[in-house]
Amino acid sequence: MTGGRNSLVVLLVSVPIIFGLSSSVVGRQYKQLATIHVTNSMSKDSGAMQIHCKSSYTDYGMHQVGGGDEYECGVRERALYYCMAISGRRVASWHAFQPRRDRSRQAVYWLVKEDGIFLSWDNSSWVRKSLWETE
Repeated sequence: MTGGRNSLVVLLVSVPIIFGLSSSVVGRQYKQLATIHVTNSMSKDSGAMQIHCKSSYTDYGMHQVGGGDEYECGVRERALYYCMAISGRRVASWHAFQPRRDRSRQAVYWLVKEDGIFLSWDNSSWVRKSLWETE
């Protein structure tokens, strides 16, 4: 009977520890490191564009973003995040979050315009990082 009692004590002590460890892992897994903001600054008559952002671990899927609207997604791990924009027959892709370049940033801003894709960390000064390609 003491063997059964010891097993029960081990089980009762182990369960809270296992749940505590698993919840801390889940909490870390979803801790947001930064936010990627992508704003559609194309002319209103060009219509909505499609935005798709992902990393090796997280795929946010395709989203429709109207003129003047913003799409945002969270950076959950120190990994390279890519975004792709499709507007009519034009396609652009870029590194939306680079751990080395963006490691100390809370937000990375992207502006999608007729003449390319622009990066900012303060949402006011912009540098072109990518150009459109035509399919």
